[in-house]
Amino acid sequence: MKPRYQFAEIPNDDEGKEFVRLARKFLNKDRYKLIVKGQHLKPSENWRHYQYGQPISKSTHLRVYLNDQGE
Repeated sequence: MKPRYQFAEIPNDDEGKEFVRLARKFLNKDRYKLIVKGQHLKPSENWRHYQYGQPISKSTHLRVYLNDQGE
């Protein structure tokens, strides 16, 4: 089974956010949908507050999913 995400371990800083912005800009939106989720909780945060997934602002890295919308 192949992974659902195409990019992982993108730093959650200005450079990482610029990468995501440019990926959205040049994405073939007729075919794909780009979804960004947080990865790795910041050390100062408690995971028990985010059992169903933490917000991007509380993440150290980003993960990008490209979902194929079909034909």
